Amino acid sequence: METSIQNSNERLNRVMVDLLWRQWSALGVSAQVEQTGKAIVDPEALLLCSTVFARHDARLFDEIADWLHENGAWINLLRLGRLQREHALGDDSVLGALAEHLILSSEHARWKVFAKKPAPSSDPSLLFPHLVAPFRRDEIFSCWGWQRGPLEFRGLSKAPRTDTPAAFLVKLRALFGLQSRAEVMAWLLSHDSGHPAQIARETGYFRGSIQNVLNELELSGLVRSLRYGREKRFIAPRERWQFLLAGFEGAQQEFPRWVPWALVFTLVRRYRDLVTVPGFAGYSADLKAVEVKRIVVPLMERLANEGFAMQEFAVAEGEHSAEKTSEEIQQLLLGLLT
Repeated sequence: METSIQNSNERLNRVMVDLLWRQWSALGVSAQVEQTGKAIVDPEALLLCSTVFARHDARLFDEIADWLHENGAWINLLRLGRLQREHALGDDSVLGALAEHLILSSEHARWKVFAKKPAPSSDPSLLFPHLVAPFRRDEIFSCWGWQRGPLEFRGLSKAPRTDTPAAFLVKLRALFGLQSRAEVMAWLLSHDSGHPAQIARETGYFRGSIQNVLNELELSGLVRSLRYGREKRFIAPRERWQFLLAGFEGAQQEFPRWVPWALVFTLVRRYRDLVTVPGFAGYSADLKAVEVKRIVVPLMERLANEGFAMQEFAVAEGEHSAEKTSEEIQQLLLGLLT
């Protein structure tokens, strides 16, 4: 049974690493991988998730660090911090070490908010658990509790390709600035309509700020609102925003799909944390099922509320085996890449 859980976790890690490669490649990381599908990449959620899962691929991790050095200005640090606090998604120490490397360059000084030095670690862990301990250590990562070789920025990362659906949010940030307006428009253009609380929850902002943005957008005449009883819903008529599709590869006429990546990645992270707890493999089948259900079901219900329900997850309590759940999560991830 322990081997079965280990194998399913290794497969899940491989799926996650492949997803990270695809999404970072779409943003400009140097890689020869298949491009991701019609889903919009969320740079902040992607970075937080990468501080955990990119550790399974040292080259991917270093290419991400290189991208941040070349393109870190496209990361919304306020939103990054909010997603970090709300979802407990990333690894604070890994993000802190990356931030400290970045602030060595004056152009990335604003990253200092994530580079508050921890207490020195006397026994750093391997950053890349599949590799042997390095002969030479990166001093910054060592201070944050991690062993790895010296980090070097190769400068091979390119600017995000805004002619692809995956980089649509970056395209909107280039147009509207690094603020919530970009996420609001990306969300509205991929949905028929939405109310402020829903949009705020799914984009990672406070409801009050999203309400203000929606009111301003409505004043422009390019966004309108309708009332359904006491609820006010906002709509972005797509025909008025078709110009945003100009320059896309091929003859794409549909706006890219919004995916609540922060919630998806939270599901994967919490499941992974559960099944890698020492001793979990020795639990009885019933206890495993109870623990998996406790973690997975509430998150799947939230995803269902945001339009990403999966029939496979609607199973009886006794069927929430760790192995089956791992396979279902993998299928969810693969489906979101198409």
